[in-house]
Order: sequence, then structure tokens, then C-alpha cells
Amino acid sequence: AGEAVGAKRPREGEEEDVAGGSLRVGALVKARLDASGRSFSASVHARNEDGTFDLSCDGSLVEGVPAALVEPVAVGAAVADSLLRDEPGGHIEGTSAFFDAFTAALTSGPKFRTLTAAQQAVASEKVQSLRPAFEEELAALRATRGQGASVTVVDIREMMPRVMARAARAAT
Repeated sequence: AGEAVGAKRPREGEEEDVAGGSLRVGALVKARLDASGRSFSASVHARNEDGTFDLSCDGSLVEGVPAALVEPVAVGAAVADSLLRDEPGGHIEGTSAFFDAFTAALTSGPKFRTLTAAQQAVASEKVQSLRPAFEEELAALRATRGQGASVTVVDIREMMPRVMARAARAAT
């Protein structure tokens, strides 16, 4: 077996060139773990002497994954920090919960609170109409990070401008 790591943060100097990039213990990756061809979200748990990786995926350890099936996932610093903190409520599960967090982010600001009740109702209806664009953006995130990827509140905030742009394009 390879070097296991207890912390989620990469250890200094633990790198392996894979797919044109560098993977460290603790790095976020996506990996093809079955015959479906889908990629699943994981993190590098250990590097093995034979060039394979042990990956943490959805609470399970998957050992001996060939390097050719592992691809690094790039996330912004704020998202990475949120994932590493593993705070309660910081990670969201399920499309409806994702959309609820997105809706809350749009309807909980000080500007929204200045609207009359009738204006808030209209604005809330418009936010609900964004769901198809939101689901497309969420699918793009899953394609980038792999099935089962954690989505953070930071991700939701970063998705808002892209969702609005998708909705605007769809309306024209």
C-alpha cells in the first residue's frame, strides 16, 4: 500500500505527475471507477509504489486505481477552503437542496428585503424560473468534478452570474 494521510490537506512535497498535472495526497480528482465511463469525485488518499492511487470516494476507500483513470480537478481557493473546513451546512446534497440554497442566496440580501411583499413575490417567481439554467450549470459542475462531487455554498454563489447569463441567453 502507499502513504496514507489522515488530513485532507496535501502534504508538502507529495506530488506525482499524472495526466499532465501534479497530484498530491489530499488533491481533488475525478476518476473512472467502473465500466459506465462516468467520472466520480474523489480525493487522493495515498500514492502507491506501483503508480496507482488509493482514492477516498463517497466515504469509501478505493485502492489501486490506475493513474490513467485519475484526472485532477481544479477548484478556486474559496471553494477549496470551504471543502477543507467541512463545516456543517457548508456542503449541499441534491439538486433541490442546491436550488434552495441558490434561491436563498438571491432572496436573502438587503436589496431584496427593501422590496414590497408584491415585488418580493414577483422576484421570487422570477428566481424560480431560473431552475432550468441552474440545473444546466450544476450539470456542468458535475461534468467538471465528477459524479458525487461536493457542492459548497461558495460554489452556489459563484454559479449565480453564470446562471443569470444562461437564463438571459435562453430568453432571447
